[in-house]
Amino acid sequence: MNRRDFVQGMLMGGAFLAGRGGGAEPGVRSQAARQIIDAHCHAGRGLNYAKRDDPASAPWTTFNDPEWVLRQAREAGISRSVIFPISNKTYEKANAEIAGYVRQYPDRLIGFAKHDPKTEAGTIRAALTREVREMGLKGLKLHAVPSAEMLEAVAELRIPILMHPPRVGDCLEVVRAHPKIDFILAHLGSFASQDWKEHRRAIDAAQALPNLYLETSSVVFFPYLEQAAKQLPAEKLIFGSDAPLVDARVELYKVRLLKLPLEQEEKVLGGNIRRLLRL
Repeated sequence: MNRRDFVQGMLMGGAFLAGRGGGAEPGVRSQAARQIIDAHCHAGRGLNYAKRDDPASAPWTTFNDPEWVLRQAREAGISRSVIFPISNKTYEKANAEIAGYVRQYPDRLIGFAKHDPKTEAGTIRAALTREVREMGLKGLKLHAVPSAEMLEAVAELRIPILMHPPRVGDCLEVVRAHPKIDFILAHLGSFASQDWKEHRRAIDAAQALPNLYLETSSVVFFPYLEQAAKQLPAEKLIFGSDAPLVDARVELYKVRLLKLPLEQEEKVLGGNIRRLLRL
């Protein structure tokens, strides 16, 4: 089977799974309810952009073309994709680049800012306020536990935080202490299931904390996605792919394989992130 046949097979399977379950007849449900939103994609230039042709440079530090994200989304039937910068030391220019892509594709892309709580300490509140209010970015992505400065800005701006901390336990006290902020934990707590126990910790934490949500991207051990879908209400799960380096078409198919009832699937695939972003 070649690559095109594989993708077509996934899409046909996805269409079949979307059609099962209860709910209204096709065409009766609102267009918004049927929209799929990918909540985790990367785009733009990274700290090794000048070395993008060097095979030793990690691809998440060089350049992720937003056209790659858009192409995968079109083939999978994804309506909109949340994009944010790849790895940089500081993010003022990278966030401006993301805002530029959103202006170029306003009906297809949603932008999040990204910041580093250490390298940008003392400047984040003003920068994030400008990025949200003037540049139209809708959330904050970070690979750390949010700092007090970040939390103050996020609470004022009423935006969610999509976070990828070193360990699930590192962020839970912050989540408990800020019940009015919506936190989304990437990768079901463990990128590529590198520590499967973190998936369990993430599921238990999301069950206990009303303002903690789990995002589905890059979960290799599929039984933990199934466990999350069984243990948590559908309102707690948010579809993400980690595109373009992780293929959005494959990640979407994994959510289809959960075989959720139609209304629950629609929440996971778009309704939940739409609610958190107030779209």
